[in-house]
Amino acid sequence: MKTLNNRYLQRLQGFLFSTAIIASLPFVIFPSNLHALDIDYSLVGTPVESFELPAILKEADGEKIKLSDYKGKLVLINFWASWCGPCRAEIPTLIEIQKTYEDRSFSVIGLALESQQDAKQFTQDKNINYPNAYGKESISKILKAMGNPDAILPFSVLLSPRQEILSIYPGILSKAKMNRIIGRLLDDY
Repeated sequence: MKTLNNRYLQRLQGFLFSTAIIASLPFVIFPSNLHALDIDYSLVGTPVESFELPAILKEADGEKIKLSDYKGKLVLINFWASWCGPCRAEIPTLIEIQKTYEDRSFSVIGLALESQQDAKQFTQDKNINYPNAYGKESISKILKAMGNPDAILPFSVLLSPRQEILSIYPGILSKAKMNRIIGRLLDDY
């Protein structure tokens, strides 16, 4: 009986994940549609306000992620949630990008728009190798301040070493695009 229940739950999870991916296909297939969203691209070139958020850690809780600690590095801030199908699809790319460039003054910072328990479980299950913070209200405010008032996920913002917005990316980031952009920028800085 337990085996049947486990199989049923696995199939249900697969179905729900597939449904979320299919629902986001218009944005993946037609990325030009993303510019029709209410994203404030005029923020490119402006400095971002520093933040301090509770970190999601595998070992212990209580530490904070401070944006100011990353001054001097190229930083990709990625807003995500474990219930977001496109976010889940993007995570392996972000893990690989972090692994490729972590020794070259670069870091991904994940900001989970959900509870500590859900975010912590997800980061552990996926072995995410970059720093992550959680919080619904606080991260929602940061998301709006970085040009995304409707909380479209996934959403990423690339910051210069001076912590100015270089680029805003609604939707899923491709590995090829990120390698091209980050590699070129790291050569320039």
